[in-house]
Amino acid sequence: MAKLKKRKDGRYQRKITLSTGKVRIVYGKTIAELNAAEDAVRNEDSQGLTVGDHTLVGEWAKVWMDSYKQGLRASTVRMYRDAYNLHIMSYLGRMELRDVKPVHVRAVMSGVSEMSDSLQHKVLLTMRQMFQTARLNGLVLNDPTDGIKQTKHARPEKKKYLTDDEAALLMQNVTEPRARAFCGLCLYCGLRKEEALGLRWSDIKNGKLTVNRAITFCGNRQDENHELKTRASHRTIPVPQRLQDILDVTPRLSAYVVPAADGSDMTTTALSRLWSSHIQSVVPFHVHPHMLRHTYATTLYRAGVDLRTAQKLLGHSSIQMTADIYTHLEAEDSMAVSDKLDEYLNTCSETKSSQKVVKLA
Repeated sequence: MAKLKKRKDGRYQRKITLSTGKVRIVYGKTIAELNAAEDAVRNEDSQGLTVGDHTLVGEWAKVWMDSYKQGLRASTVRMYRDAYNLHIMSYLGRMELRDVKPVHVRAVMSGVSEMSDSLQHKVLLTMRQMFQTARLNGLVLNDPTDGIKQTKHARPEKKKYLTDDEAALLMQNVTEPRARAFCGLCLYCGLRKEEALGLRWSDIKNGKLTVNRAITFCGNRQDENHELKTRASHRTIPVPQRLQDILDVTPRLSAYVVPAADGSDMTTTALSRLWSSHIQSVVPFHVHPHMLRHTYATTLYRAGVDLRTAQKLLGHSSIQMTADIYTHLEAEDSMAVSDKLDEYLNTCSETKSSQKVVKLA
């Protein structure tokens, strides 16, 4: 193996010789980063890809996708590809990597500043990962995405969860068995849409269900990769009696609890039809699957479930994600104190006005 050297700036570097005889230097903040950078360069070299001092962003984008995004879900790969093709390429694609400065990255972010926070996050994440890996491969000295942030919108937040009355009305009006089971899994156990679709009858035993897989889609078909979103997503959740009652009368059309109408594999079209025809159309308010999961998180908070337990039940990889939900709900509860204050002040006022004034003799 080539000689390892530690630089004055704390980074490690190593010279490697490519199949062409050309020498490249790779860098990393840690030994693991350095080895990853070397592996990526050797992989590029074996594929006949050439990157160097004058590599264009567009050329690196292809290398980055091929070398660093292998094995991911098709939906995840599509997210990165769309972020680059639709929002980054027109600004940076023809620039040399080493010429890209923070001002150019800001131009990209300015172009999506009026779009959703979620889209902005995806675009910035894509650029950040592209330039971080370019830096690890010695193609740029600095990451031009450092310090760049997305634009926070002042518009009111969208409604995230259902009220108790809305949740009750939803479960009262949704009668189609598969749709009712799907809503119940998300509302009473907090399953993500993909997890509810991936749940099999064999995953439900002794009053508990275990989340073992997630179904996503590539076009209209299921992605062959049924892996869960994170390691924390694999969890066992108690099944409330309300959900058990629903499952007890749900027909077993397939190994999956929520298949397509004829018992075949669920597709994007079949899921859209299930949601629009049997769920959204029967309630007078807007609802989407993640609102049901968020309602479950709200139920945990209202029930006094501690933060650490809630994190495990929700399958959050970071407790901060759960804490953000709880903090938001605590803030909402604090606003309700105004009603108590008004009631108290009105009571005090009535008490004082009812007292008689007595003159001393």
